[in-house]
Amino acid sequence: MAAFLHNGSFRKLWPLAALIGVEMLAFILLARAGPLPVTRLSLVVAVAAFCTGLIPALLRPTTESLLAGCMAVVAASLLVMPLEIPALAQPLGGVWVAPWPAPWLLRLANAAALGPLAVHLTARFPRRSALPTWALAVIYAITSVLFLLLLLSPAGSRLALLAAAFAWLSALLLAALGQLLLASRARAGEDLRIAQQARLLAAVLLISYAPVMLRMGLLFTGQSPPGPEIVLFGQLVWPVGVTYIVLRHDLFEIDAVLRRALAYIVLSLALLALYLGLTVVLTTGLMAAWPQFRGAAILLALLIAAAGFAPLRSRAEHAIDRLLYPERLAFRREVAAVQDALADVAGRDEIVRLLAERLPARLGLTWGALALASHANDLPQREPAWRATLRVGERTLGWFWLGPRPAGPPFDAGEQAQLRSLAQQAALALAYAETFDALNALNRELEARVAERTAQIVAQQRTLAVYEDHQRLARDLHDSITQTLFSVSLGMRHVRGLAQRDPAAAVEALAEQETAVRGALTEMRGLLAQLRSPLSADDAPAPVDLAGALRDHCAGLAHGAGLTVALAAPPVLLLPTAFAGEVLSMAREALHNIVKHAGVADATCALVVQDDWLVLTVQDAGRGFDPAAPVGGLGLAGLAERAAALGGTVRVDTAPGQGTRVQARLPLRHRGDHDQDSDRG
Repeated sequence: MAAFLHNGSFRKLWPLAALIGVEMLAFILLARAGPLPVTRLSLVVAVAAFCTGLIPALLRPTTESLLAGCMAVVAASLLVMPLEIPALAQPLGGVWVAPWPAPWLLRLANAAALGPLAVHLTARFPRRSALPTWALAVIYAITSVLFLLLLLSPAGSRLALLAAAFAWLSALLLAALGQLLLASRARAGEDLRIAQQARLLAAVLLISYAPVMLRMGLLFTGQSPPGPEIVLFGQLVWPVGVTYIVLRHDLFEIDAVLRRALAYIVLSLALLALYLGLTVVLTTGLMAAWPQFRGAAILLALLIAAAGFAPLRSRAEHAIDRLLYPERLAFRREVAAVQDALADVAGRDEIVRLLAERLPARLGLTWGALALASHANDLPQREPAWRATLRVGERTLGWFWLGPRPAGPPFDAGEQAQLRSLAQQAALALAYAETFDALNALNRELEARVAERTAQIVAQQRTLAVYEDHQRLARDLHDSITQTLFSVSLGMRHVRGLAQRDPAAAVEALAEQETAVRGALTEMRGLLAQLRSPLSADDAPAPVDLAGALRDHCAGLAHGAGLTVALAAPPVLLLPTAFAGEVLSMAREALHNIVKHAGVADATCALVVQDDWLVLTVQDAGRGFDPAAPVGGLGLAGLAERAAALGGTVRVDTAPGQGTRVQARLPLRHRGDHDQDSDRG
């Protein structure tokens, strides 16, 4: 009520309030003069007509609803006292100022106001007509003049003047009916809902006032008119019809929440009356059947009536929704279906198709549109019935519009709340779709970069493989062919000394050197074959005896180079060919370095297996060297590279004049458990 007074609605209602006050004052004065001729039927019809006009004016106080409220007050005042028409032609005691019965004075005043109010209302609603303001003023003036003539006329001329007033009132009602019929003609681009309201109002007006016109027409033609009950029953059509138009077709644009609340209040009152009546009937029946259990009978009747009240109310409310608001039920169902569909889509095109095509078609709207923020120029050129900005946080993703219904009320508050929820979900779906598209683009970019990087890595690996092959070839040549050629060189020097002293021994030594050269040639061919067709892991040859191979090499050094090697090794040490070959090459390199640089004829060599590690130690008591001084050649570097390739380390301990000790620690991960156990045994 405070909000009602604050927004100025009370000030708009002052004409209606003044009219109600005048009517109440008139009825109070009539009641003091004598009993009023009011019947139960007339009272019910009058109250229904009064409420039908008053409630819309209170809920939505516009000019049209106020005119309808005033018209309802006048009609209720006419209907509440169904008087019989007296013999107006007989003189009643005066020539010019003949007294009228008091109830008739009130009825004449209300009848005089009814016609102009009807024309005024239909001229403004449901669509403004071309009737100018001055024409309305003339209508009110003519009506006032006729009313004054009726009041001041002698009794003999009253019937003629009353007939003229009735003709004028009929003409005004026909004019109002014509205004409604003109407004009911729907044309292209116009609101069909308003046209439908006009058609229904015209039908209700014609049906409700037809008995009045019939009764007055029979009176003036001298025939016996029917009783006032016919008029009262006909007038019931007006409140029922107007109530239906208000609830079903949004007459006076009353908010659907208020209309539905009003309908539910009426329904609750009716159900409450039914509940009370059912309780009384059940209580009376049960008390008559079991008079000795009066308290239990009353309690049982209350429980039975209460049990049936809740389901009856629920079904009645659902029936009202189906009868008065079928489009509301369909609206909720279709919006929920679109929300469910939005949860399953991932593309922006699908979201646009759902909101701009499927939703308007399912809701029966004239059109719908959705424009993304990237297409801000695709804005509709028509006026929408509802719009929303699709926004997530501070970011605008698009705009959504819905056109009006071809017929029926506009979107009420509940429907707009549903649409806002749908728009928020659509904004989130658009944000998800945009993120999904961005992730796809990023994934494609990452795939391209990974492919490019993979190609670069493959190229680098190929280059590195070539480099490693070159390094391995250099080590192999140095540790095998070079060492063999070095031994051949020493042997040839020895042969040169024997050639003069002992030719037979020289020939034998040459044969040995020839054998060594053939071995070098065989090793070279093996290296070339390995370069052309490297062995795979599945093609690895059987294990070889590293201890035996090292003994043979030490024996060859003693015979060819004059270096005596004291070897400490297991009787048999089976290792994979590649691993054993690398270790043998490291031992040969260390021993040949002693021959070339140490200046001694004795050396020691040891092979020891310690906790899955193979330890190779080569030591001499020769010249030694300074570890910090730069060392030429590939010997020590080759030792370090081979050890690193096998996952091990090499340590060189030396000093000038103190000999050299080379120790390599290599993991035995290439050996099987069976080999290790057999070697250790």
